[in-house]
Amino acid sequence: MEHTSIDPSSQAQAVGGAGRGALVEAMFGAGWLGWGLGEAKAFNGFTAPMFGFLTLLLLACSIYVLRRGRLLRKKYPAVGASTRTTLNWYLLVVLMEILGVLLVMSLANRLHRADLGTDWCAMVVGLHFLPLAKIFRAPHLVVLGILMTLWCALCWVLFRSNALVISVSLGTGILLWGSCVFALIRGGGIAHSLRTVV
Repeated sequence: MEHTSIDPSSQAQAVGGAGRGALVEAMFGAGWLGWGLGEAKAFNGFTAPMFGFLTLLLLACSIYVLRRGRLLRKKYPAVGASTRTTLNWYLLVVLMEILGVLLVMSLANRLHRADLGTDWCAMVVGLHFLPLAKIFRAPHLVVLGILMTLWCALCWVLFRSNALVISVSLGTGILLWGSCVFALIRGGGIAHSLRTVV
């Protein structure tokens, strides 16, 4: 794991990166899960407040870890970090993701299958995590990307129409939230190890 490195500045960056990644996964996971629950008409007096509570909890924890990372980066500033290169690669991957989403949505529209558009979009999102894992040195994103892609492929085979949209949305949201929790635990562990070392 990354936090075994003895360089405090890279560990501080890893905490901030974990918080940032968790925040993005919490937001998009909530979007996918909310979409799936809405399509399934599963919001009621219990699921709606529970969904809202879990969303706010994950967002709050993500912001907390992100802020801890920023404080640690002030304490342990990075030496010669190439954040510009990382940003350029990240923007390239996001651009390719957007183009991929537009392409599959156009294809699904031509086929008059909006349900396939949902599945294929989630598949593109899953695939975009593979290069992000290398860019951000976060191997768990490979696992997330593979699981999302496999889930979408399985749903494509097993379901059609609204059932496909619901299953893809719920599965994608759950996987994103699971990855968010992993990132939070990882970031918190690195921050704790930095605090105990000093």
